Amino acid sequence: MIRIGNIVDMLMPPLSAAEQTVAVALGGVARGLVVGLAVGLVMALLVPVHLASPGLIFYHAAMGSLMLSLLGMIAGIWADKFDHMAAVTNFIITPLSFLSGTFYSIDRLPETFRAVALANPFFYMIDGFRAGFIGHADGGVWVGVALMAATNLALLAVTYRMFATGYKLKA
Repeated sequence: MIRIGNIVDMLMPPLSAAEQTVAVALGGVARGLVVGLAVGLVMALLVPVHLASPGLIFYHAAMGSLMLSLLGMIAGIWADKFDHMAAVTNFIITPLSFLSGTFYSIDRLPETFRAVALANPFFYMIDGFRAGFIGHADGGVWVGVALMAATNLALLAVTYRMFATGYKLKA
Protein backbone atom coordinates (compact mmCIF):
# COMPACT_ATOMS: atom_id res chain seq x y z
CA MET A 1 0.00 0.00 0.00
CA ILE A 2 1.32 3.42 -0.93
CA ARG A 3 0.99 6.02 1.81
CA ILE A 4 1.30 9.73 1.25
CA GLY A 5 2.16 10.25 4.91
CA ASN A 6 -0.33 12.87 5.99
CA ILE A 7 -3.97 13.76 6.23
CA VAL A 8 -4.28 17.18 4.65
CA ASP A 9 -7.60 18.10 6.25
CA MET A 10 -6.12 17.65 9.72
CA LEU A 11 -2.72 19.19 9.07
CA MET A 12 -3.67 22.30 7.06
CA PRO A 13 -5.67 24.30 9.62
CA PRO A 14 -3.56 26.38 12.01
CA LEU A 15 -4.85 24.50 15.04
CA SER A 16 -2.94 22.97 17.91
CA ALA A 17 -3.24 19.29 18.76
CA ALA A 18 -5.52 20.16 21.68
CA GLU A 19 -7.78 22.28 19.48
CA GLN A 20 -8.00 19.56 16.84
CA THR A 21 -8.75 16.89 19.43
CA VAL A 22 -11.46 18.93 21.13
CA ALA A 23 -12.99 20.14 17.85
CA VAL A 24 -13.35 16.70 16.28
CA ALA A 25 -14.48 15.13 19.56
CA LEU A 26 -17.13 17.79 20.15
CA GLY A 27 -18.31 17.36 16.58
CA GLY A 28 -18.88 13.68 17.37
CA VAL A 29 -20.67 14.57 20.61
CA ALA A 30 -22.94 17.04 18.81
CA ARG A 31 -23.80 14.44 16.18
CA GLY A 32 -24.51 11.81 18.84
CA LEU A 33 -26.74 14.15 20.84
CA VAL A 34 -28.69 15.31 17.78
CA VAL A 35 -29.29 11.72 16.64
CA GLY A 36 -30.29 10.70 20.17
CA LEU A 37 -32.66 13.65 20.48
CA ALA A 38 -34.25 12.86 17.10
CA VAL A 39 -34.74 9.22 18.06
CA GLY A 40 -36.13 10.25 21.45
CA LEU A 41 -38.63 12.66 19.89
CA VAL A 42 -39.87 10.06 17.43
CA MET A 43 -40.10 7.50 20.22
CA ALA A 44 -42.09 9.96 22.35
CA LEU A 45 -44.63 10.23 19.53
CA LEU A 46 -45.17 6.47 19.55
CA VAL A 47 -45.00 5.53 23.24
CA PRO A 48 -45.32 7.46 26.48
CA VAL A 49 -41.87 8.29 27.85
CA HIS A 50 -41.22 8.92 31.53
CA LEU A 51 -37.90 10.45 32.55
CA ALA A 52 -36.82 9.56 36.07
CA SER A 53 -33.68 11.73 35.87
CA PRO A 54 -33.19 13.94 32.76
CA GLY A 55 -29.79 15.07 34.07
CA LEU A 56 -28.54 11.51 34.27
CA ILE A 57 -29.84 10.83 30.76
CA PHE A 58 -28.10 13.92 29.37
CA TYR A 59 -24.83 13.14 31.19
CA HIS A 60 -24.68 9.59 29.89
CA ALA A 61 -25.73 10.67 26.41
CA ALA A 62 -22.96 13.27 26.30
CA MET A 63 -20.32 11.03 27.87
CA GLY A 64 -21.32 8.04 25.74
CA SER A 65 -21.16 10.19 22.60
CA LEU A 66 -17.76 11.50 23.66
CA MET A 67 -16.47 7.98 24.36
CA LEU A 68 -17.56 6.68 20.97
CA SER A 69 -16.29 9.82 19.23
CA LEU A 70 -12.85 9.42 20.81
CA LEU A 71 -12.77 5.69 20.04
CA GLY A 72 -13.62 6.52 16.43
CA MET A 73 -10.86 9.12 16.25
CA ILE A 74 -8.29 6.72 17.69
CA ALA A 75 -9.36 3.97 15.32
CA GLY A 76 -9.43 6.35 12.35
CA ILE A 77 -5.89 7.57 12.99
CA TRP A 78 -4.61 4.06 13.69
CA ALA A 79 -6.29 2.32 10.74
CA ASP A 80 -4.44 1.98 7.46
CA LYS A 81 -7.41 0.51 5.61
CA PHE A 82 -11.16 0.37 5.92
CA ASP A 83 -10.80 -3.24 7.09
CA HIS A 84 -8.91 -2.03 10.16
CA MET A 85 -11.83 0.24 11.07
CA ALA A 86 -14.20 -2.69 10.65
CA ALA A 87 -11.98 -4.76 12.94
CA VAL A 88 -12.27 -2.15 15.71
CA THR A 89 -16.04 -2.14 15.32
CA ASN A 90 -16.36 -5.92 15.08
CA PHE A 91 -13.88 -6.95 17.77
CA ILE A 92 -14.02 -4.11 20.30
CA ILE A 93 -17.15 -1.94 20.10
CA THR A 94 -19.75 -4.59 19.23
CA PRO A 95 -18.66 -7.15 21.86
CA LEU A 96 -18.46 -4.46 24.56
CA SER A 97 -21.96 -3.33 23.56
CA PHE A 98 -23.45 -6.82 23.67
CA LEU A 99 -21.74 -7.59 26.99
CA SER A 100 -22.97 -4.35 28.57
CA GLY A 101 -26.29 -5.49 29.99
CA THR A 102 -28.28 -3.84 27.22
CA PHE A 103 -30.46 -6.89 26.65
CA TYR A 104 -30.35 -8.44 30.14
CA SER A 105 -29.79 -7.57 33.78
CA ILE A 106 -26.27 -8.36 34.95
CA ASP A 107 -27.79 -9.36 38.30
CA ARG A 108 -28.72 -12.65 36.61
CA LEU A 109 -25.14 -13.43 35.57
CA PRO A 110 -22.82 -15.74 37.51
CA GLU A 111 -20.52 -13.77 39.82
CA THR A 112 -17.47 -14.11 37.54
CA PHE A 113 -19.28 -12.72 34.50
CA ARG A 114 -20.92 -10.04 36.63
CA ALA A 115 -17.45 -8.84 37.66
CA VAL A 116 -16.41 -8.74 34.01
CA ALA A 117 -19.54 -6.74 33.14
CA LEU A 118 -18.77 -4.26 35.93
CA ALA A 119 -15.36 -3.61 34.34
CA ASN A 120 -16.97 -2.68 31.00
CA PRO A 121 -17.39 1.09 30.47
CA PHE A 122 -20.20 0.38 27.99
CA PHE A 123 -22.13 -1.20 30.89
CA TYR A 124 -22.06 2.09 32.80
CA MET A 125 -23.14 4.03 29.73
CA ILE A 126 -26.20 1.77 29.28
CA ASP A 127 -26.87 1.50 33.01
CA GLY A 128 -26.85 5.28 33.37
CA PHE A 129 -29.44 5.60 30.60
CA ARG A 130 -31.53 2.91 32.29
CA ALA A 131 -31.34 4.73 35.61
CA GLY A 132 -32.23 8.01 33.93
CA PHE A 133 -35.32 6.58 32.25
CA ILE A 134 -36.70 4.06 34.75
CA GLY A 135 -34.92 4.98 37.97
CA HIS A 136 -33.25 1.57 38.40
CA ALA A 137 -29.57 0.75 37.91
CA ASP A 138 -27.80 -2.61 38.09
CA GLY A 139 -24.56 -0.93 39.13
CA GLY A 140 -23.67 2.08 41.20
CA VAL A 141 -24.87 5.26 39.49
CA TRP A 142 -22.07 7.40 40.91
CA VAL A 143 -19.49 4.74 40.10
CA GLY A 144 -20.76 4.90 36.52
CA VAL A 145 -20.58 8.69 36.44
CA ALA A 146 -16.98 8.59 37.67
CA LEU A 147 -15.95 5.70 35.41
CA MET A 148 -17.41 7.37 32.32
CA ALA A 149 -15.47 10.55 33.14
CA ALA A 150 -12.24 8.61 33.78
CA THR A 151 -12.62 6.56 30.60
CA ASN A 152 -13.17 9.70 28.55
CA LEU A 153 -10.19 11.45 30.13
CA ALA A 154 -7.97 8.47 29.26
CA LEU A 155 -9.29 8.32 25.68
CA LEU A 156 -8.89 12.10 25.37
CA ALA A 157 -5.26 11.82 26.49
CA VAL A 158 -4.56 9.05 23.96
CA THR A 159 -6.23 11.00 21.15
CA TYR A 160 -4.41 14.21 22.06
CA ARG A 161 -1.10 12.33 22.12
CA MET A 162 -1.79 10.90 18.66
CA PHE A 163 -2.40 14.41 17.29
CA ALA A 164 0.49 15.98 19.21
CA THR A 165 3.04 13.44 18.00
CA GLY A 166 1.58 13.22 14.51
CA TYR A 167 1.13 9.45 14.88
CA LYS A 168 0.35 8.21 11.35
CA LEU A 169 -0.59 11.77 10.41
CA LYS A 170 2.84 13.13 9.58
CA ALA A 171 5.69 11.49 7.71
